[in-house]
Amino acid sequence: MEKEKISVVIPVYNVEKYIRNCLDHVIAQTYHNLEIILVDDGSTDDSGKICDLYAMNDSRIRVIHKENGGSSTARNVGIKEATGAYIGFLDADDWADETMYEALYKAVSENDADIAEVMSMDFSEDGELLKGPRLSTGKTTFIPAEEDFRLLMLHEGDSSFCTKLIRADFCKKFSFSEHKLNEDFLMIVEMLQHTSGVYSIEEPHYNILIRHGSNQRSGYKAHLYEAVIDNSDYAFEVMKERFPSCVKETERFRYVQRLMFLLHIPVELMREDNACYMKVINEIKSEKSFWKTNPFLTDKEKRNLTRLSTAPVAVKKAHRLIMKIKGVKK
Repeated sequence: MEKEKISVVIPVYNVEKYIRNCLDHVIAQTYHNLEIILVDDGSTDDSGKICDLYAMNDSRIRVIHKENGGSSTARNVGIKEATGAYIGFLDADDWADETMYEALYKAVSENDADIAEVMSMDFSEDGELLKGPRLSTGKTTFIPAEEDFRLLMLHEGDSSFCTKLIRADFCKKFSFSEHKLNEDFLMIVEMLQHTSGVYSIEEPHYNILIRHGSNQRSGYKAHLYEAVIDNSDYAFEVMKERFPSCVKETERFRYVQRLMFLLHIPVELMREDNACYMKVINEIKSEKSFWKTNPFLTDKEKRNLTRLSTAPVAVKKAHRLIMKIKGVKK
């Protein structure tokens, strides 16, 4: 009996340098029954042309050209157009190893699962391994939804949709936020409220390219860090309604996200007319009794929160001076 079709949705925007590597690895998958949906999100380089050339040589590839609207809009188009029994997502500058979808299909089909995931690794543009897989036991384990939420709150889970395969009729009930950042996190938290859990394959199959100038390495961007705060607030509300056993872990997540915000915001933006900054600093000051006693925060995190809640601007100026003396570029 022929295996069920998997739809692989790939948003494409100005990635002419990387898209061939991504597509070559998809085409070479040992799982052959694929529908590869390339959504060209208004690219201004040759990315769209490259997609069209690949489609001419592989009947499994379908290209959709649209005006630029961001990766979430492209993914949502792909979800609507997908005709497979399962849906996966890839980023056009990353690549999946040739056995990823075969491993994912085995996990979802044998367990009648809504979601399965694999482990990932981070690489530099020079091919250097920057971060290995979180787990590499070779086992497939079931993570109940509440436990998966707890792992996310401890920064031990994986919110990326590029590592996942999702049952299509389940996936089509949701859409990626087109107006909020960190949309993967928002959508997986939404999905966890409507599924029994996730089957996790503890093997590395997905490879993430950390590009020079990418968000992971670039400087402070207000909209990104403000989204971090908004998403932690959303997670806290979800915890209260759906996952109440995770209260301490979610409090930990909330304070770590606020600490991240304060550690990255430039001194020049630490002003009374900065609403997000004032919200964060006031919460850190007024909720000291909560983060001081949280068992999941490290001593270092608590020390940093103590310093920043006491004299945030002075601490940031002192830190900047130290970094300047050490010759560390911000």
